[in-house]
Amino acid sequence: MKKITLLLLLVVCGFVAFYLYIDITDPVITWGVEDNESINDAFNIKITDDRGLDEVCFTLSGGACVDDERCSRDLQSQSFDLLVDPGKCVVSSEPLKVKVTVNAVDSSILANKMSGSIELTYDRQAPSLMVLDGTLSLKRGGAGVVLYEVGEEPDETGVMLDDLLFKSFVFGQNKYLSFYAHPYYVEADEFKPRVFAVDEAGNLKKIRPGSRTAEHAYHSEEIELTDNFLESVKDKMMAGSPQKPLDVFVEVNNKTRKENYQKIVQLCQTTESKKLWDGVFLRNQGATKAGFADARTYKYRSEVVGKQVHTGIDIAGINNTQVFAANHGKVVFVGEIGIYGNVVIVDHGYGLHSLYGHLHQTDVREGDNVRKGEVIAVSGETGLVFGDHLHFEIRVNGVPVNPIEWFDEVWVKSYIEPYLSSVEGEK
Repeated sequence: MKKITLLLLLVVCGFVAFYLYIDITDPVITWGVEDNESINDAFNIKITDDRGLDEVCFTLSGGACVDDERCSRDLQSQSFDLLVDPGKCVVSSEPLKVKVTVNAVDSSILANKMSGSIELTYDRQAPSLMVLDGTLSLKRGGAGVVLYEVGEEPDETGVMLDDLLFKSFVFGQNKYLSFYAHPYYVEADEFKPRVFAVDEAGNLKKIRPGSRTAEHAYHSEEIELTDNFLESVKDKMMAGSPQKPLDVFVEVNNKTRKENYQKIVQLCQTTESKKLWDGVFLRNQGATKAGFADARTYKYRSEVVGKQVHTGIDIAGINNTQVFAANHGKVVFVGEIGIYGNVVIVDHGYGLHSLYGHLHQTDVREGDNVRKGEVIAVSGETGLVFGDHLHFEIRVNGVPVNPIEWFDEVWVKSYIEPYLSSVEGEK
């Protein structure tokens, strides 16, 4: 009986040892790309096994490659990187369908195996691009529109300028339009926008939008800060701060202003893929107290402590003046934004927005549709201001542009509407 028990115990221990020490796990293949994906370069496949790999073979089929099998043996490694280059199979400039098959064997007693395959499209040809129409003349701080056609459905398209990306909107079969800006901070000879398209494989094509631009001078001034003013800024913006008034001003004027700017850029990404506005934009009542792109140098005791640029225009009337929507649109934001105080942002479609700041009262809610001339707020002095007025901005894909252009009926009819009328007709 004891012998039988001992035998059973040895058998059980043998099974335990088998499962603990004998590898029954297959190698793992990590492809690095998705099945049926389009690619434009070589890619890496990683094969791994906890106990170690013995052999890895792969076959590349398609074009000039006919079941081209290659093997690496006696690897004695837990990981193996397999670089696959479909480019060597190319026989023409047309996209090439290829199939990659991998067979892996580990170095365990059982010689566990794993096989798999994927099919890919190897494409090195960038999509074709052609400008159809668009604004021919811009100036620094201004805006324009371009209409163009892509030879295939792109993965991404629009207008790029350095690190800025202006959205595109479909208006026909493979036809797109994009509003873009010449930012006030970019010199005319440095303004080089490009219409671009990226296909599924990642191939990029860029062309010029066909417009020219001109320099435009904006006002600049030096502002001497007083102790009373700095105390007022601290009391209004950071009353409980242990910092000195000058340090508060520097932080608000730089860090807070930058954070507010980025928030507005993000809010302006919400837009309708159609034109909501109609004709020239209306200017609210009052006198202009500060212009677009006014450059301000702040000094304290004759030393420069900061520089900033005004991104809109300030319009001052009597206190608590009614503020109306500059054009038809949809309200995308109502709330407080730091130095801007209480704010309303209206989307006019195609990435075009108007902003109304320093408001005492708001009369609309997010999601409301508003009409040109409809009262949406009351002016005030919320945020970093010390006097009742409206801060008004026009933004193109979040980039501030000169509102004066949009108030000008001749400019709107000459540089914007002719191109959009053909778009609406095609739609």
